[in-house]
Amino acid sequence: MKSADQLPVIILGGGGHARVLADCLQLAGRRVLGFTAPERQPDLAPGIAWLGDDTVLAGHDPADVELVNGIGSVGSTGKRRQVFTHWTGKAYRFASLRHPAALISGLAVTLGHGSQLLAGSQVAPGVRLGDNVLINSRAVLEHDCRVGDHSHIATGAIVCGGCDIGSGVHIGAGATLIQGITIGNGAIIAAGSVVTTNVEPLTLIAGVPGRPKRALNEQDLEGHQRPA
Repeated sequence: MKSADQLPVIILGGGGHARVLADCLQLAGRRVLGFTAPERQPDLAPGIAWLGDDTVLAGHDPADVELVNGIGSVGSTGKRRQVFTHWTGKAYRFASLRHPAALISGLAVTLGHGSQLLAGSQVAPGVRLGDNVLINSRAVLEHDCRVGDHSHIATGAIVCGGCDIGSGVHIGAGATLIQGITIGNGAIIAAGSVVTTNVEPLTLIAGVPGRPKRALNEQDLEGHQRPA
């Protein structure tokens, strides 16, 4: 039986985030069978062509392929979560990706299933990532932070030591969390914000310093409909 990193992969999604992941996979030497999207699209990268919509997965045994979550996150992490939970519920596995230019400590770091660590990201000792977590380009997670399932730390965000980030959280591009902050499940931190106090669940925070702007609800977090 092949180990997980020897299995071919299929990328779910054909947008900008999927293109970034295609590049990451090729740099890592993974065999990519192609990508899925609702409608025909140009190749994501040389040799990575459109396979059809997600129904093509029925032709691949879950034991013989890994999936890659190519759905990005701008504000809501709901669509990424829906894709991950739908296909793991059908016994498929999601590949964890690490760009060669990501800096990941070898000391007590835990990476969940399907985690994605992109170019220039930095993960310090003692960090724990849940499943389906996206650490985007140049994002920094300092020592002993925890990031819950399905959360996204966007490009250039800085999370100082000892922060506890819940599930389904979006930390916007260039945002900064000072040390020891707790972010509740489903919160959204707007791009460029500086967070100096704990954040309640399902709250939108923006500004310098960050202030609550409004309460969120489950509909805010859903994004799109559940995949077929």
